[in-house]
Amino acid sequence: MGLFSSSNETKCKKCGTVLTDPERLKKHQEVAHNKKKEKCRACGSEFDSSEDLRKHKKNCK
Repeated sequence: MGLFSSSNETKCKKCGTVLTDPERLKKHQEVAHNKKKEKCRACGSEFDSSEDLRKHKKNCK
């Protein structure tokens, strides 16, 4: 067996959830395990993940 497994799955160290790629794992960890909310400085809206905040900022005035 080499350094890499034959599957492209990644596993969450906190809960064992298996996801298909590292970006999905990052999103899962932010939403499921991060108690801190991401807050928009312009309007005060709060989001579960930095990705959701980033999307929001495109349209926030």
